[in-house]
Amino acid sequence: MRKIVPLNFDWRFTPDYQERYLDPEFATSGLQNVMLPHSLVELPFNYLSDERHQIVGTYFRDLDIEKSIPDHIFSLYFYGVMNTCKVYLNGEKIGYHQGGYTPFEVAIETALIKESPNRLVVVVDGSETPNVPPFGGVVDYLGHSGIYREVELRTIPLIHIDNLKIKPYEPPSLSEFEIVINYEFDLKNRADYPLEAKITVYDDDKLVYEEQKELQPSESLQGGFLLENITRWSPEVPKLYELEIKIYKSQTEIDCVRERFGCRTIKFTPEGFTINNKKLKLIGLNRHQSYPYVGYAMPRRMQELDAEILRQELGVNIVRTSHYMQSDHFLRRADEIGLLVFEEIPGWQHIGDDKFKELSCQNLRTMIDHHFNHPSIIMWGVRINESPDDTPFYQLTNQIASDLDDTRPRGGVRNFAGSEFLEDVYTYNDFIHTGNNQPLASPRKIAKAAVPYLVTEHNGHMYPTSKTADEKTRVEQALRHIRVIDKACSDSRIAGAIGWCFADYYTHKEFGANDRICYHGVMDMFRLPKYASYAYKSQRVDRPILEVLGSMTPGEHPQSTLPETIVFTNCDYIKFYHNDYLIGKVYPSWQLFPDIKNPPVIIDDLIGDQIAQSEPYKKGVARQIKSVLLAFSRFGMAMPLKYRLLAAKLMLFNKITMAEATRLYGKYLGNWGDGSGVFVFEGYQNDKIVITKKIAQPEQFFIKARAEHQTLVHKDTYDVTRVVISKVDENDNILIHASDVITVETDKGLDVIGPRNISLIGGETAFYVKTIGFKGQSKIKLKAYGHPETQLIITVE
Repeated sequence: MRKIVPLNFDWRFTPDYQERYLDPEFATSGLQNVMLPHSLVELPFNYLSDERHQIVGTYFRDLDIEKSIPDHIFSLYFYGVMNTCKVYLNGEKIGYHQGGYTPFEVAIETALIKESPNRLVVVVDGSETPNVPPFGGVVDYLGHSGIYREVELRTIPLIHIDNLKIKPYEPPSLSEFEIVINYEFDLKNRADYPLEAKITVYDDDKLVYEEQKELQPSESLQGGFLLENITRWSPEVPKLYELEIKIYKSQTEIDCVRERFGCRTIKFTPEGFTINNKKLKLIGLNRHQSYPYVGYAMPRRMQELDAEILRQELGVNIVRTSHYMQSDHFLRRADEIGLLVFEEIPGWQHIGDDKFKELSCQNLRTMIDHHFNHPSIIMWGVRINESPDDTPFYQLTNQIASDLDDTRPRGGVRNFAGSEFLEDVYTYNDFIHTGNNQPLASPRKIAKAAVPYLVTEHNGHMYPTSKTADEKTRVEQALRHIRVIDKACSDSRIAGAIGWCFADYYTHKEFGANDRICYHGVMDMFRLPKYASYAYKSQRVDRPILEVLGSMTPGEHPQSTLPETIVFTNCDYIKFYHNDYLIGKVYPSWQLFPDIKNPPVIIDDLIGDQIAQSEPYKKGVARQIKSVLLAFSRFGMAMPLKYRLLAAKLMLFNKITMAEATRLYGKYLGNWGDGSGVFVFEGYQNDKIVITKKIAQPEQFFIKARAEHQTLVHKDTYDVTRVVISKVDENDNILIHASDVITVETDKGLDVIGPRNISLIGGETAFYVKTIGFKGQSKIKLKAYGHPETQLIITVE
C-alpha cells in the first residue's frame, strides 16, 4: 500500500556549500533548524540587489526508514526547488534537477540504508542560471531561491498506478445532467499475469458509480462510462467528484489512487468562450507567486488565500499563472471555489539554445501530466511569454501538448501583431491603452484572421501605481482597468481580458521602480487593495459593493481642485448627501461604460440645488453660480473660457463680489467652517438601501488589526496567516497618509516572518506569522505610539 510521509520539519540549513557537507558523519547540530517551505535568503521589503538571493545553500535531514517493505519502492518527491539542485543520500548523488517551477521525484533505493538513519543532503543553487528557463535574458521578475515548496517521502508498491488522467466528454445526445467520463492510466512494473481493477466514483462520501474489470497483460489501461444525475462544474457551482482506481491480485489490493475531477466541457471559438455550452466572458488577473521577505516560500494556507482573494474578494473568474507552473495548493483551491486557470510554462521573452528548449519541453510535459485533472485549468500555455516566433520549437511544444491532452486548448502568449498562430487560441498582451485612446486593439488587426482570441495582459507597466501614489494617479489606474474590462465585454470576438496584474512583485533592476518592486498590481505585495482592485470587485453580484475612489478633499489635488467623484458599485443607484442634504440620486454611467455588468457611478455635481434653496438668488442665477463653482472646483484657474465669461457676467450684472464667490465656494465645495464636509453615499438595490459609506474630515484615529485566520494547524508543515493593520478614522476609512510604526510581539507559539517593526504604507500594511510547533493559544501584541495596545489571539492545533 502507498504511504506518504511529509518531510517538512527537522531540516538543518547553512547558506553555503562545502564538499565536506556530503560526509554522512558531518555534524549538523550547530546549523540553523528550518522548516519547509524555506527561502535561501530572507529579503528586505524593498531596495534589494538582484544577486542577494542568488547563493548556494545546503539542506540536511536525517531519515529513518522504519522497516523493509517487500515489493515496494522508496522515493523523495520535491514540489519545487529554486533554481537548480543536487540531491545526495548517504554521500551518494541520487538526483539533479534544473528549473524551479516543476516538481520532481528522486528514487532512493540504491543509496538507502533500511532500518538505519540516512543522511539526506540537498545542495540548492539559487543562481539565475542561463539557459534554465526562464533565465538567459532579462526577466521581469525575481526567481526566488530555496526549497520553497514541500517535500515528501513516498513508499509505493512496485506495481503501481501512475499518471491517471480523467477526461470528461459530452457526446451531442447527452443532457446537462449527463456526461461521459473517459480515463486512462499507466501501470508501472506491470506483471505478466492478469490483474483486477475496481473503478468507483464518489460524490463526497456517496458512491455514484462502480465497475470491476480484469486487466490482461496486454490490455489497454483505459476505459469510459456514463455518469448520470451530475452537477456540472462551473465558476458558479464548482462541484467536484472523486474517481478511485484499485488494483488487485487474487483479491489482494496492490495499489489505490484517488483523484478529484469536475464534470465540465469548455470551448473557445472566434465568438468567445463557453463552459458547459454557456457563454462566459473571462475577466481576470495575472498572478506572481512571490511574497514579501520570503519570495516564493509560503505554505498551503497562503497559496489558498491568493485563490480566495482573486475569486471571492475581487470576483474574477480566471487567473493566468504568470509566467510558470504554480502551487498544487493554489490550483486545488481554484478547483474548489470555481476560479478558472490558464497555466503556462516558465519563460519571459527569451528563447535559449537547444538545452533551454529541451528543458522547456520537459517543463511542459511535467505541467500537463502533474496538473491534468484540475477542472479549473482551461488552457495550457505552450509558448514562452512574449517571445519571438520560432516555428520548429513551437510546433514541437504544440505537438507535445496535443499528444498529452486532447481535452484542452493551447495558447501561446505574444505581444506583437501577426505572430505565427500554431495554437488553438490567439493569446495576446494588449498594452494599447494609454488613458485617452481605445482600450483594446481589434482582434482581427492583431491576429490577422477570425480566430479564438483572448487578451492575456493589459495595463500593468503602462501605468504603475503604488499605494502611496497621489489620489489622481490611483483613480486613473482604476479607470484604465474598468475601461479595458468594458471594452472586452463589448466585443464578442474577445473571449475575455486578464489584467496585469494581481499584486505588486519583486523584480530586476531593468524593470519596476528603483526599489526593485513592480507596482503593476491592483493590490500591493501584501494583497491589500488599491483603487484598481475595485474595478473587479464591483462586478460581483453576491453582496453589495460600494467603494468611493477618493477622500473628497480638495487639498489632495493641484490648486485644490476636486474632480469628478468615482464610485465603484454594484448597486442600482446611489443617493448622495452633503452635510445631510440630499444632493441627488445618481445612476451608473451606462453611456460611458455600456457593456460592463456594473458601470461606475460618476458624480460631477457636489452642490445639487442647495444654492437655490438656501441663498437669496433666483433659480436661474443660482444655476449659473453652481456651474461656475463646479467648473472652478474641477479646473481651477484653468477653467474653460465659457465658465470664465459666465463668472464675469455674474460679477458684472448680479453684483457677485469676490468675497461672496469665496464664501459660496467655501460653504458648498471647500468645506470651510465647523461641521462641514460630511459626505454620505447610500447604495440601493431593488429600491432598498443595502450599503452606506460616510466620508468626512477625520477627527478620531484608531489602529485596527485583524488576523485572516484565528486557527492554524501545525501538522504536515508549519502554518501561516496574514495579519492586516490599518489606521482608520471614526467612519472606518483608511487614512491614506498614515505611516505609523507598528511593533509586533508574539509569544511562544508564533514567529513573525520579516521584521517586527513595520510602518504603515498608504495607511495600512500587513505581516505574516507562522507556527513553530507549540500547540494552544498564542498572543500577538501590536504597539503604536499614541495608541492603545492591540491584542489578537491565534489558536494553534
